[in-house]
Amino acid sequence: MLILHRAERTDTLADTLAEVLATPLDDPMRTEIISVPAAGVERWLAQHLARRLGSGPELSDGIAANIDFTGPGRLSDAISAAVLTGDRFATDTPLSTGNPWRAAELTWPVLRVLDERIDDPELTVIARHVGAGDDASPRIGRRYATARHLAELFERYGRSRPSMIAGWAAGDDLDGAGGPLRDDLAWQAGFWRAVRAEIGQPHPAEVLGEVCDRLRSDPGVADLPDRFSVFGPTRITESFRNIISAVSVHHDVHLFVPHASPRLWEELRAAAGGESAGGAVGVSVPPRRRERPVPELRNPLLAGLSRDLQELQLRLGDVVDRDVRHQPSTPLPDTLLGALQSGIRDDADPGAAPSAELTDDGSVEVHACHGPERQIEVLRDRLLHLFADDPTLEPRDVLIMCPDVETFAPLIRGAFGQAGLPHPAFDLRVRLADRGVRHVNPVIDTVVGVVELAAGRVTAGDVLDLLGTEPVRTRFAMTDDDLDLVREWLGHSNVRWGLGTAERARFGLERFRQGTFDAGLDRIALGVVAEETDDEWLGTALPLAGVESTGIDLVGRLDEFLDRLGRVLAELTTTAPAHRWAETLVEAVGSLTATAPADDWQRAQAIRMLEDDFGTTEEVLRLADVRDLLSALIAGRPTRSNFRTGELTVCTMVPMRSVPHRVIVLLGIDAEVFPRVQRIDGDDVLGVDPLVGERNPRDEDRQCFLDAIGAARDNLLVFYSGADPVSGRHIPPAVVVSELIDILDGLTGPDRPTIVRRHSLHGFDARNFIDGGVPGIAGPFSHDASLLAGAKALRGPADPVVPAAREALPAPEPTPELADIDLASLIDFHVDPITAFVRQRLGARIPDDETPHDDQLDVELDPLDKWGIGDRFLTRMLSGVPLGDCEAAELRRGTLPPFAFGTRELQAISRAVTRLHGVVAPLRPGSPETLDILVTLPDGRRVHGTVGDVFTGDGQARLVRATYSRLKAKQQLSAWITLLAVAAAATQGNAGAARVGSAVSVGRAARGGGTTTLTLRRPEDPVPLLDQLVRLRDEGLRRPLPLPLEPAFTFVDNDGPGRRSHWALNSARKVFDDTFGPRHDRYLKLAFGGDVLADVEFDVLLEEPAPTDRVLGGVELALAEDEPLFTGLARAVWVPVGQHREGT
Repeated sequence: MLILHRAERTDTLADTLAEVLATPLDDPMRTEIISVPAAGVERWLAQHLARRLGSGPELSDGIAANIDFTGPGRLSDAISAAVLTGDRFATDTPLSTGNPWRAAELTWPVLRVLDERIDDPELTVIARHVGAGDDASPRIGRRYATARHLAELFERYGRSRPSMIAGWAAGDDLDGAGGPLRDDLAWQAGFWRAVRAEIGQPHPAEVLGEVCDRLRSDPGVADLPDRFSVFGPTRITESFRNIISAVSVHHDVHLFVPHASPRLWEELRAAAGGESAGGAVGVSVPPRRRERPVPELRNPLLAGLSRDLQELQLRLGDVVDRDVRHQPSTPLPDTLLGALQSGIRDDADPGAAPSAELTDDGSVEVHACHGPERQIEVLRDRLLHLFADDPTLEPRDVLIMCPDVETFAPLIRGAFGQAGLPHPAFDLRVRLADRGVRHVNPVIDTVVGVVELAAGRVTAGDVLDLLGTEPVRTRFAMTDDDLDLVREWLGHSNVRWGLGTAERARFGLERFRQGTFDAGLDRIALGVVAEETDDEWLGTALPLAGVESTGIDLVGRLDEFLDRLGRVLAELTTTAPAHRWAETLVEAVGSLTATAPADDWQRAQAIRMLEDDFGTTEEVLRLADVRDLLSALIAGRPTRSNFRTGELTVCTMVPMRSVPHRVIVLLGIDAEVFPRVQRIDGDDVLGVDPLVGERNPRDEDRQCFLDAIGAARDNLLVFYSGADPVSGRHIPPAVVVSELIDILDGLTGPDRPTIVRRHSLHGFDARNFIDGGVPGIAGPFSHDASLLAGAKALRGPADPVVPAAREALPAPEPTPELADIDLASLIDFHVDPITAFVRQRLGARIPDDETPHDDQLDVELDPLDKWGIGDRFLTRMLSGVPLGDCEAAELRRGTLPPFAFGTRELQAISRAVTRLHGVVAPLRPGSPETLDILVTLPDGRRVHGTVGDVFTGDGQARLVRATYSRLKAKQQLSAWITLLAVAAAATQGNAGAARVGSAVSVGRAARGGGTTTLTLRRPEDPVPLLDQLVRLRDEGLRRPLPLPLEPAFTFVDNDGPGRRSHWALNSARKVFDDTFGPRHDRYLKLAFGGDVLADVEFDVLLEEPAPTDRVLGGVELALAEDEPLFTGLARAVWVPVGQHREGT
């Protein structure tokens, strides 16, 4: 007998199931069979039964054991197999049968048939899709994915429309409902028959009628148990419906269906034509969906969300022998949630007669937030209020369901379960129930990462990411410091992509080895025993500077990792049978990963899953096929142990949507993800013209939403992104949420505020910390003490940001260190006074932007790289190294683009360096001398330092410096200050300094390909000039001086007698606003704008007034009336330079 038990609440059905199970089977050792739709239901049901099958007064001390929870598909397969083979229906092991028609097993014969018949004219579209006949086609990698897709279609056909498969087996190319297949789908029938011939055994749909007839005619067939129970389905496949209908003839089949509304049941039964037929014989064919009866319902939620349930009722109507509706043991609460649920149950029109007694009591809440992050923040504060208001509420009583759990998983991890952090929600532990196995098993994640590497270019960034995964770093004993050092080595050795030339060969670059890991590792290893500056190399490897001999162990471990990875990747690039792929990936697990003893299960699970999924078939696979196979392997797989663990449970909408909890949270119910958009697969016969009871993802999601409403006992909380976090633009809710809001607003009446709680953009908004700031919460909403400080600061008077340039610090306390001024420090200050204030006085620095490892080969060098190569060439050539050796070293360094691109760049740089060297070499006769400088200033302080590049020729010494840069203000000022110090030392008795009469700087010309030579004459009275620069430095260490280098130089260069200063200021302004000008300098923005992101105009610097006495720090400034401080400072620094400058 097929007995249908229905109730509005799942716990009512579970109680009824317990009553059924209280009567034991005739054989007490026989396993009880309960089919459940999802792992979450299994866990909850086992716990619930244990509390109802006890022997104590309240029956709560029971044990739920010897129960086989299995899915409907596996159960029907097991029954069919037992009937056909004549074996006893086994219950001593989990139900499973070797069914070659399941998608995973079916993929391999489909793949073989696809390869054999790819030239069939009927498969022209598929042949073009998979790139058949063209091994170089990028589409060739679609072969396995196409076979898998077809296998999934065929499995779905067999379960949902067995009549079509049976017809195909008999040679009838129909759609299973009496109609012809569409022309573009007609090929599937013949293809399926070829697959059947390849498998060599009938499809279960072919023998479904025979199985059902034997079940009806023979009570003892397969020795089935006396009772089967099917709990909680909202849709059953057609094959399962036929099986349980036949089984029910001689056995009891209890079908427990959560049904939202008894009135819907009656309305739909009336619309379908009356009473149930009960025990209909034969394999029937459902009507087409477009022909199904539609009941007239008053409640919009019930009408819009229950289509799945309606179709289930329509398919069960003619096979059910007894229909029993069970009343709930407890009435619905007198709350807004209770009114919502009763309205659905009774199919009531919510707007017909709003109840004056219904208010927004917090039992149902819709929260509109600014994006996913804000949803999580609001959720945790709302849960804390619920726990505080009801001490009996426990985390196990709360279920959080989310349609896009992968998006929210890291946010949830960051907001909960972090004990020791200030927010009280960090003490709440969370269990993410059905994430993909890749996220819970890092070994599998590593295997997938290796396969992705093999399919790509093997970039340096990807390899570093792989090395940083926990199993790999454990295997090779990599610490955080080791990884940082390896990252630094790879960057300095210019590793871009490719382990070796094998990866380059796919892109026609096999003759260009530079930039590969092989080349980089050669440089790193050679750097252990040699120096880059020794002008030595081995083969094509140049030693890498900065590799200490103590790092030899790390170099060895890196070498071992790359060697093992290279062997694995070499195997992965070949074409091999599936079992060989499994062996290769298992070898990768062994050679590349290691785990702590407590985590050994990760490696065992990874190996088992790889061996199971690849099997032992000889079918040949390519790398792209393996990637597609692994994508199915790492999909989300809910397990029984992840649910009902006593923690807050977070899962997708499917596993536990009808399981009752005191608090149901629906998170991330956004329009773009829920309900899913219905996209019809053009290859799916079922999707093109569906029958009643066949799957519809959008209707499934709607049914999930309805089930979740019915599962809430005390509170239903719905969260969605109601505003854009960047623009603040309002975002309309998903259709199902909008319908819910309309219902709730109708229940509470039109004159009351909407049920939606719109939250602020930020958690530190004052509304979150005042009583009643968020509707439904009497006190403050937020529990975050750290955000409270921010809210208080916002409510108080705003403290204006005072840029550092507006305040002057007291002069530093005199110390022995400050009494002596390092020459290099003085030069650094005047080259960039604003940066020097932050670094030298404040002892701070602005962090550099982190840039990812450069993974591409350049076809041309950027200006900074060109300068680096040119500077190295010039420095080495001036030390006596031939140009050819410089070029050979640079080729081995790996900085140049490949082939002709690199040759072009190298030749241009070499020509420029040769010209510079030709100008500089005559000015540097003999060997360079070094002078130690010590100058005593009038106030008793001393300037000290070491000056190099002193050359003597024609009886006179001079400072000669050469740079690959164009001679700009920085080079001129550095040379001037150095010459001042040397000249000042000469006046105080330094004989070596007395011989120096000038400073010569040589660089590239500002325009064209020539050179520029700048000569600075030795000043007659250098000590006052040097003292003036030191005094300006003293003032610049008290506050930032408005003296950016290039604009100051440009101003003075355009200033002078007979010229108006505003013209010179306009020239300085252009330099300031240039693409690479000081306007974009973060130190200047911080000093004059108060923030590194501030936009500082040149006029802000000109606003700084000059002292009324035109004296700053003891330095008299040359200023006209109403001129800003900038002009006086620029003249004080640059006028003496111009007076002693000669240029060519």
